[in-house]
Amino acid sequence: MQAIIMAGGKGTRIRAVTTTTLPKLLVPLNNKPLINYTIEHVRNNGCDNIIICTGYLGNKIQEYIDRNDFGISIRLSREDKPLGTAGALRLIENELEDEFFILYGDIYTTINLQKMLHFHKQKKSDATLALHTSGHPHDSTVVKIDKNSKLLKFIEKPGDNWKKYGNLTTTPLYILKKEIISFIDPNMEVYFAKDIFPKMLKEGKRLFGYVTKEYARDIGTPERYQQVTKLLRE
Repeated sequence: MQAIIMAGGKGTRIRAVTTTTLPKLLVPLNNKPLINYTIEHVRNNGCDNIIICTGYLGNKIQEYIDRNDFGISIRLSREDKPLGTAGALRLIENELEDEFFILYGDIYTTINLQKMLHFHKQKKSDATLALHTSGHPHDSTVVKIDKNSKLLKFIEKPGDNWKKYGNLTTTPLYILKKEIISFIDPNMEVYFAKDIFPKMLKEGKRLFGYVTKEYARDIGTPERYQQVTKLLRE
């Protein structure tokens, strides 16, 4: 199984605890870069092929990968201009397996990927999204699902209106089929939750939410960074 790690962002919110010359994947968590945890997690869950999609400071990530042996095939793709999380897939279209995991580079998670993959196959899903209840739904992607976990609607960063929709939100961890490429405009900066998944729903594709209480937290703000660091020290 293949894992695609999205790491093209600039990490502007996390600069209070890092520096402008350090990409988020290399931010230390309990004295070990986040990228180490991510690679170990996907490898321990059966992935044997990793592609890291980079942009800003991608050379720093490449240097780190070159200096370390992770015991798994890792290749980097680098965008010359911002393409968005979904747009970055266009650059590696010919390298994608029929199905693959997507993980965002600023996420620390312990979600069991094998169980999620079993759910994905059982539902015969075109795209499966990890979902959890969020403590900050106002700046997240809130979703509605039916009793069979089928996704019905996406509400992007609802602000104070989140109570109207609830606090079930997406975690930036997906299982996708390669056919998703057909929904990605090659000439635009596009994002999965904001652009691609709603488009797939409109065209009748099967999207399901894998609801889990397993740990998944982004380190995109100093507060969340400290929460993850505290967890790893316990």
